Amino acid sequence: MDMVGSWTVRELLNQVCCPAFTRVGPDCGDAFGAMFFHPMHKEELERQIAAFKAKCKIPPFIVSDLEYGAGNMVLGATKFPSMMAISQTNSEELAYKAGAIAAGEAGQLGYNWTFSPVADLAHDPDSPVVSLRSAAMEPEHAVKIVSGYMRGLQDHGMMATIKHFPGDGYGSYDQHLTTPANPLGKEEWRRGPGLVFRELIEAGAMAVMPGHISLPAFDETDQATGAYPPATVSKRLLVDLLRGELGFEGLIVTDALEMGGLVGYMNYFDACAKALENGCDMLLFPRMDERFYKEMAARVENGMLPPATLRDRASRIISLKEQLGLLDRELPAVAAPDLADSRKTAEEVAARSMTVVRDRKGLIPFPVSRETRVLHVAIMNNGGQYAELFQRMKSELEKYSGHVEQMIDPGPDKLYEVTSEQAYDLVLCSIGSKLSYGLNVVRLHDEVARNMMGGWTKLGTPVIFIAHYHPFVHKEYEISIDTIVNTYGDIACTAQYAVEGILGRRQLNRQLYAHH
Repeated sequence: MDMVGSWTVRELLNQVCCPAFTRVGPDCGDAFGAMFFHPMHKEELERQIAAFKAKCKIPPFIVSDLEYGAGNMVLGATKFPSMMAISQTNSEELAYKAGAIAAGEAGQLGYNWTFSPVADLAHDPDSPVVSLRSAAMEPEHAVKIVSGYMRGLQDHGMMATIKHFPGDGYGSYDQHLTTPANPLGKEEWRRGPGLVFRELIEAGAMAVMPGHISLPAFDETDQATGAYPPATVSKRLLVDLLRGELGFEGLIVTDALEMGGLVGYMNYFDACAKALENGCDMLLFPRMDERFYKEMAARVENGMLPPATLRDRASRIISLKEQLGLLDRELPAVAAPDLADSRKTAEEVAARSMTVVRDRKGLIPFPVSRETRVLHVAIMNNGGQYAELFQRMKSELEKYSGHVEQMIDPGPDKLYEVTSEQAYDLVLCSIGSKLSYGLNVVRLHDEVARNMMGGWTKLGTPVIFIAHYHPFVHKEYEISIDTIVNTYGDIACTAQYAVEGILGRRQLNRQLYAHH
């Protein structure tokens, strides 16, 4: 657009950057093309978003990660269990409705862009980044669910972003820390992640986020390092493959710049310049301090980031805002969502997704009376963050039994003792932990994992496992776990529904859709 022709380098950079509000703070004097708001309560978000928008002559994108509902980012909004939970219902209609709910609840506060949905395939059970964030292992099922969620978002005024091109989930390395390589050959990629991205682009995806992931089959090694570059700075992947072969014409936004998969690969400021020059339109989470402006201006002057590229990226962003109607200050208000209906939908997802993944001995449904002795065990890394879940599990069990005890990380010796002595009629074991960025592992690890020693699952006491988060516990413990239920995440009703299902008061799903 003509307006950018007279802009300074600083003004152009501000338009192509999406910093984190938590980093720049409310007193920052600069206006930006976009701003990402991390979790806060609804009232505080509404106030901070309105104050930031008032600083901007050109209306900004207001951004969050609405990967499965708004509740994880907008405190007080509706929480859904996970994208894999939505997928495990096998309902494109529910996926669409979940996207619409997320768009409505966040849109009412001023959000207009989400870095979601995740389009990665859960191919490697040990991926520390993908797991429950993925819809599925199989590309066709992923397309069905992810496209439904994406359309729900975009039909209700929320620009969606499919990520992480060219596809995470094919290894156990964490792009927050290093640069993983997607190992697929060309045709394998086209039948897998490539198919998912192609179908979602054809379904109308408005933005794509490349991961700090290399794809050797379609790229060449960098002369300086001898390594394959992350997609973020690869012209072959962003221009030739994404824009060329897949025909994507929308906005390309980097993943967070501080992730080791990018800035562990090359100099931070070179990475920012190369991302824009090699195909990205917007930088996510740059450190917007004076050094950033100085370093980037130097790269404009030395030709690493030509002025024409910077103007083109700013123009593309402003053109998209015009296309979306954001330049019209009198945008229609977003209708207030029906929170009771939203909660009912989330509860339906929770109920329909809970699945008996394995039950070799036919323990489910398990009869429990007031006299049944029940032990709830928790084997979960960072167990302190799950205190509320553990209490809900215990409270739900106490509705049916007058003899419920709970042990958190008891160790294999204690578990051997109570199961060998038949101290309980049923052991119900919550197992597995949440993903966390940069944790680098999703499986049980460190001392907590030692709870799975001692052979206590085979001593005659009935043991039923519940995987609340990591959906692939059953793969690692193929033999030692005979009965396991997946809940695919945790919301307020999860413990109730899981206990009811295990005790035969509620039907549990026995068909695997999202994974094997």
